[in-house]
Amino acid sequence: MKRKSLLTRLRNAPDQLRWLLVRSVRAAFGLDTTLDTEDRRILERRILPWLAGTESCRRVLFVGCDWYTRQYGKLFEGREYWTIEKDPARRRWGAERHVTDSVTNLRAHFGPGSLDAIVMNGVLGWGLNEVEEAEAALAACAASLADGGYLVVGWNDVPEKRVLAPSESRALAGLEPCLCPPLGAARYVVPGRARHTYELFRRRRV
Repeated sequence: MKRKSLLTRLRNAPDQLRWLLVRSVRAAFGLDTTLDTEDRRILERRILPWLAGTESCRRVLFVGCDWYTRQYGKLFEGREYWTIEKDPARRRWGAERHVTDSVTNLRAHFGPGSLDAIVMNGVLGWGLNEVEEAEAALAACAASLADGGYLVVGWNDVPEKRVLAPSESRALAGLEPCLCPPLGAARYVVPGRARHTYELFRRRRV
């Protein structure tokens, strides 16, 4: 009876509510879920597959964990995939190789030049809310990148969330903008009010 009631609710619910109910059920059973927004589609269908298909990306770090990031590690099967998240409660959404700490303390966990790719999406303005914090996080990422390593930063270019534009960061002065072939640019603004912006950088090979 309860099962029939749930199915009836799903069929009769508005699209957005139906999606939330399905997500909740899938999450409750430990199944993968996704966040159905254009910026996430750009990340999941273009940027991450491109990184995963890059031979030099053998050791990868994803910054920040939530229910919709859980499945990202599958794209990097056969590689050394790490996650870092300062909230211990979100450990369950992280990779098998996981660090519970702020990205500002990245150097305490990863040596200089030890990572081939770092993805930090939705962290600037969403946890890193001060310029000093943002610079510290970006400096730690830059220091941990190997020669030829990639840094992907996603942020909302709107006044209420614009802490620091990565391209204006002093900490990233040693990196160069990097073309992402699936986007056709090193900087890509997702259409929409949030102006979610992806900026890609690469450490120069010595």
